[in-house]
Amino acid sequence: MKRASKGQVFLDDNDVLRAIADAAEVTADETVVEIGMGRGELTQHLVRRAREVVAVELEERFVDGAARDFAPYDNLTIVHANVLDVEWGELVAPDVPVVVVGNIPYYITGPILALLAAHRAQITRWALTLQKEVAERICASPGGKPYGALSVKLQLRGKPYLAFEIPAEAFEPRPEVDSALVTYEYAEPRFRGEDGILFDHFVDFLFGGRRKKIANRLATLLGGERPAAEVAAEVRAAGFDPDARPERLSPDEFAGLYGAFRRYVLPST
Repeated sequence: MKRASKGQVFLDDNDVLRAIADAAEVTADETVVEIGMGRGELTQHLVRRAREVVAVELEERFVDGAARDFAPYDNLTIVHANVLDVEWGELVAPDVPVVVVGNIPYYITGPILALLAAHRAQITRWALTLQKEVAERICASPGGKPYGALSVKLQLRGKPYLAFEIPAEAFEPRPEVDSALVTYEYAEPRFRGEDGILFDHFVDFLFGGRRKKIANRLATLLGGERPAAEVAAEVRAAGFDPDARPERLSPDEFAGLYGAFRRYVLPST
């Protein structure tokens, strides 16, 4: 059975599936939302561990098959829907904390991460199989090639961990890329609401010139309204090296730099 048209492949290595469930650390009092149950290979490990599993699956053929295969389990609810379209409140009650687990289609990784972030108040943590390059970007340290805006945004809002790599041969059909499991636990956000959106734009802009001096990037961000030397002096006064490159700043340093310059980027009231 192939699912390439949906951007999804089957992970059918039972040792890897068990390792994913182990890494998710699902306990008997927790509710799991599984994204993309497919044929149910991972689902069978989750229903044996969780208090409740809500499995979201788009393709009807898998929903029908799972309804038969998992009939003995009374702790599994199968939702026939696109996880990006379904109302979150239809999956779980708003007062129920959840763990999200899934082998997701790689071409919608960005929208899924955005969806999870939007419901972070209810999601305690997630464990997702991702394309290896994306997993490395999420977990990267400053200075390395994978480190970028995605690293900063996610690391400032939680704790990502690259649990293990998954070779292509663990999937059927075999994909052209290697994969990795990333676990992520949300933390208290540093910036909220519009402030958080502007922080993300701030990070994106600085990484638009990842090897340029941060003082020069900030002078450009401010529209050239202030002399570069004046901006550099303010960067230095805030405790940062104006000659530093964005790729060298840690997530906490990005937060500090944004805090020093937020009055220039926040809308006037």
